[in-house]
Amino acid sequence: MDCTVEDLEIIKLVKNGDAGSFSVLVERYHRNLLNFIYHTVHEKGIVEDIGQEVFLSVYQSIGNFDEKRGVPFSVWLFTIARNRCISEIRKMKKRKEISLPEDETITGHEGNPGILLEQKERRKSLEAALAVLDEPFRSTILSSIEGMSIDEISSRGKLPRNTVKTRLFRAREKLKAILNTHGGGGLL
Repeated sequence: MDCTVEDLEIIKLVKNGDAGSFSVLVERYHRNLLNFIYHTVHEKGIVEDIGQEVFLSVYQSIGNFDEKRGVPFSVWLFTIARNRCISEIRKMKKRKEISLPEDETITGHEGNPGILLEQKERRKSLEAALAVLDEPFRSTILSSIEGMSIDEISSRGKLPRNTVKTRLFRAREKLKAILNTHGGGGLL
């Protein structure tokens, strides 16, 4: 029997309220979907999460699948997956594009290439650590690095002052752990 015909029968069951039938589609496409996601985002740690999000999205919008258009279910599924992967890639690029505000060179050391090189290396380590730091910690500590006070961060984010203080504390702790793991631990 043709897979597409089976898919259409299962989709009819799901549309008619048989939610359990959806698991057949998940089992049928799970491995290929995860391979597709991995080869698209190249980030092993998020493949399962994206896969679950895609199947959830497909399940929630299966009523929009129009079998009369002649588009196979697999094409519809992988189109949704591709769009979700593109969104994730954009998020990853934003995280990696983090850069700290430019700061002045240390007074009296403008001509010392060793100290300037050390400053650049520390800056790169810190930017790399910030790129992997989760939200809301990343945005909170970046605001602090940019010179915003706890009160300013609090009012901008409409957060209680103690929440901001806690996030800053946790962000520093997480950054220390990241830097210690990747060797740049003397920064914070």
